[in-house]
Amino acid sequence: MKKRILIRASVSPFAVHKPIDVICQKVIGNNTGNLLFAYSMTRTLYTEDTEIDFLADKEVAHGKVSAEFINENYDYLVLPMANSFRKQFMQCMGMWTGIIEKLTIPVVVTGIGIQMPYEPDVTEKHVYDECAKKFITAVLNHSSSVGVRGTITESYLKHLGFGSNDIDVTGCPSFAMFGPGLPVREKKPLTAESAVCVTGSVSNPINFKEFMIRNREVLPNYCFMPQFVDDLRLMYLGIPLPITNDSQVLYPHLINDEVFVNDKARFFINFPSILEFNKDIDFNYGTRIHGAVGSILAGVPSFLFPTDARIRELAEYHNVPNMPASEVDENTNIFDIYEKTDFSQVNNGHEERFWHFVDFLNNNGLPHIYQDKNRTVVPFDEKIKDIEFEGPIHSLTTCSKEEMIERIAFGNELLMKEQKAVCDKYAEEAKNLKADIKALKVKEKRLNWYERSSSARIAASRVKHKIIKDK
Repeated sequence: MKKRILIRASVSPFAVHKPIDVICQKVIGNNTGNLLFAYSMTRTLYTEDTEIDFLADKEVAHGKVSAEFINENYDYLVLPMANSFRKQFMQCMGMWTGIIEKLTIPVVVTGIGIQMPYEPDVTEKHVYDECAKKFITAVLNHSSSVGVRGTITESYLKHLGFGSNDIDVTGCPSFAMFGPGLPVREKKPLTAESAVCVTGSVSNPINFKEFMIRNREVLPNYCFMPQFVDDLRLMYLGIPLPITNDSQVLYPHLINDEVFVNDKARFFINFPSILEFNKDIDFNYGTRIHGAVGSILAGVPSFLFPTDARIRELAEYHNVPNMPASEVDENTNIFDIYEKTDFSQVNNGHEERFWHFVDFLNNNGLPHIYQDKNRTVVPFDEKIKDIEFEGPIHSLTTCSKEEMIERIAFGNELLMKEQKAVCDKYAEEAKNLKADIKALKVKEKRLNWYERSSSARIAASRVKHKIIKDK
């Protein structure tokens, strides 16, 4: 009988989606980086003797699955995770904890990490500490250890009271995508003709944004690869980025930005299209860890500029060439960085890290393709090879007139629906507030009546007492 595995993933790696699905249904979550570790875990665990299904956080948050259902239908629950120890994930983590505590099957967590500044203090208190402690405790009751993304997260969990045997530094499973070896291309000179992929986000520090803009002039054959759904809304529908302190500072936030007008941006909604794109890329640099991983897995020389501890610990564990984004200044030269970097260093220790990850899977009793070291056929690859996935998404400005009109019309309709939802929400809140005010007025009226009645009774009592006394 086949083993049944349930994997935490926003979307099945076998599913084909359109940009509108990603925008409206959030089928990949909020970040395309989610695609990589779910894809890798599925490829690793998908054997001739396993069946795999997928469960998204939003389904858990909305109470659409129960522990009883999981116990009855699956043999393992596998949770590939990322920067889950953060305030914004507390509610969802609490929901997962409630389910895991009721499970009778093994639960395996890998790649989980903490979101902290680049120079972290793991001893400081966080609002999610107790939530994290309950979650890890629940998982350890169903597994031999928890796989964390780096030594910073390891130190954090030890500070919470967990022992060395409870925690296993396994990095991100996306690095284990294709086994114990990583492809490394020959390092060619970086020139103005080189095809360069740039990753970044709206929250990047200003000094790094300035660095990216300067590099456009000297590396004009660049392609910007954003990862967030808000960026896709902007590119595909022309909807501006939400206004924040970061969004309008040196970042493409309107559809008339030169990055979009000149067709210099690509958005990806599946992993196969990322791999295909990287076949023609000569160099990747930026602040996004999974933007780098997609290139590294294709052999592209890649350099990372970590902005915080969650990116730093992965870069350090997996030996990705890097320097802190905060150290970039007006004198930082991308050609110098490229020339001085040994991009093959990512392979140093990779085989050892890979087999350590396999040992982690073995210790937790998970079936996987590497149990057969003589395997020549990978079931996942066989299943996926004939699926036609959506290619890179280009910006609205590059479309035909007909498609542009269609996209803009859909974007306007979407905005109107979202505005109506906000208005309805405020109207409902106003209605409830009005009802509360009315109830308060009724209570105030009754209280005033009671006070007047009480005053009248006291006055009458005093008069009666005075009459009796005068007699």
